[in-house]
Amino acid sequence: MDLGFGNSNQVVGGTAAKVILQTTKAQEQAVQQEIDRYDALLQDDDALEDLRAKRLHQMKKAQEQRQKWQAAGHGTYTELGAGHDSRDVGRDFFEASKQSERLVVHFYRPSTRLCDIFHAHLAKLAPRRMETRFVKVNVENCDKEGGGASFLVERLGIVVMPTIVIVKDRKAVHHVRGFDELGGTDDFSTSALEYVL
Repeated sequence: MDLGFGNSNQVVGGTAAKVILQTTKAQEQAVQQEIDRYDALLQDDDALEDLRAKRLHQMKKAQEQRQKWQAAGHGTYTELGAGHDSRDVGRDFFEASKQSERLVVHFYRPSTRLCDIFHAHLAKLAPRRMETRFVKVNVENCDKEGGGASFLVERLGIVVMPTIVIVKDRKAVHHVRGFDELGGTDDFSTSALEYVL
């Protein structure tokens, strides 16, 4: 087929068409092999039973993990040190980081309106992301004795409110300070925050 671009373009186009055709055939063969494998599996009762047993075992393990996460406080957005002496916040933080491989900690002040925006988004994310525990720490009444929330604020370098600290395997791996990573505006979506986290 002559497209009027000259002979060299014809050669390039023909080569590209051959490559696309070969790739498509290879993909079709891979799909057909997978279909054949499933057809053979349906004919073999022992293999099918083994597959069912493996899948049941996987589902049981997943349910046990989910129950373990729920027992550790996953699935909810809770406040560390709520109802306790403010010096217990640090202890609660370290206990939470021991129990959970992944921890998202929102450092907030009730008097800062922007913190409420993070509260709303994190409350939505907590039940959707069971593998991560979501908590908040009120820094409004940090004691000056170096304990509780003030210790965490100093140790983790919390300067801007709101700040989210992402803890993985007991190490702070990332800080989200304010809304800069989220486009610098307060009307970001929950999925945008989920992507950053």
